Amino acid sequence: MKKALNQIAKWALALLVSVPFVYSCNNKTDSSVPPELEVVTNPMGPGEKSQFLHVQASGDWSITIEYPEDQPEEWVSVIPSTGTGNKSVPLKVKANTSEMARTAVLTLTSASGKAELTLTQSGREIGGGGTGGNTGGNTGEQPGGNLASTTGWLELPAMPKDSKFDFFSHDMTFSGKKIRNYSFAWDYDNLVAPWVAYPLNSAFMVKNVDRTNAWGLDPRLPRNKQPVLSKGYRDGNDGGRARGHQLPSADRVFSYEANSLTFYGTNMTPQIHEGFNSGIWSNLEEKVRSWSRISDTLYVVTGCVTEGSKKYCKDNDGKKVTIPTAYYKAVLRYKKNSTVGHSDYMACAIWLKHEVYSNASVTKQYAMSIDELEKKIGFDLFANLSAKIGEEAAAKVEAEDPKTINWWWN
Repeated sequence: MKKALNQIAKWALALLVSVPFVYSCNNKTDSSVPPELEVVTNPMGPGEKSQFLHVQASGDWSITIEYPEDQPEEWVSVIPSTGTGNKSVPLKVKANTSEMARTAVLTLTSASGKAELTLTQSGREIGGGGTGGNTGGNTGEQPGGNLASTTGWLELPAMPKDSKFDFFSHDMTFSGKKIRNYSFAWDYDNLVAPWVAYPLNSAFMVKNVDRTNAWGLDPRLPRNKQPVLSKGYRDGNDGGRARGHQLPSADRVFSYEANSLTFYGTNMTPQIHEGFNSGIWSNLEEKVRSWSRISDTLYVVTGCVTEGSKKYCKDNDGKKVTIPTAYYKAVLRYKKNSTVGHSDYMACAIWLKHEVYSNASVTKQYAMSIDELEKKIGFDLFANLSAKIGEEAAAKVEAEDPKTINWWWN
């Protein structure tokens, strides 16, 4: 454990990917560390919002803000805009009353160089009078609104307007660039993510590290709003459960940093161990990886259903965590010049009741179309697909029954 913690510290100091709060408490600087800017929520919804801007810099620094010529309004403020060393400073944005999204570029200048961060704020919905924004002191987006449309990421679902969930994402460093690791919605009542969405390709599965088991707190949420699971789930009203990944550890083994982020409690749900987590669920995870190895990219949504569940476990602090009644995976495959699917895309959904399976094989009996799964869960999956390939082709992809497509089962 001590070795793992030391490795995490090294990654965080070198890359500043997902633990900016560590830096805000450490005033030591290193002239070899490049300057860096990071915020938790970006892009942001149209409402007025406050959050921390995390600054990594050596020595004295200053921050300037520039706006596009066609969007001259000054809607972002950073106070103070100057300082010394690593700090977290308040960032505020005004409500966007326009229907158009807008951007601002923040530039951090220090003795060791410059860093830029482009902030994006979505426009208000046409016909909508509200401004949205953040509520309750949470660090995620205001529940409601299609956050998928503000990123363009193909794996993201559309968040229903009446959703009570917040939206978060984590980055990772790949080939020297910061890219998305995974995104998730957060259910504060049940302390599970109703869905976790992520891209998957063979490069992410190149095994450079072993499973880290770096069980830790998600820096996107306060401790009292997430499960603490370093010691596993404690017994609730139906016994204990295993810590079940939604984004599997084995899908992120190209780096310690990427893998360690899969061990946040926000990526876990309480699962039956024998006959589910170690059986059919594990086999489903491996089947998805096998699909990825012969694809360019898979866009995956892993989700759980808590509606109707009266069973719960407890985390290490004694908080109740709802035990889901069902799980699913929705997979959108992209393969350039593919001979199957539509416009190089095809999709498959798998639905599993959360129960003991004596047969751990994942067969087509559990498969369904994306359209059929959407009816079960009540929201739109792969919300950006139609913008990518057109509404007609996207509709065909989501309506196609994967049980009739041999590619998925060969």
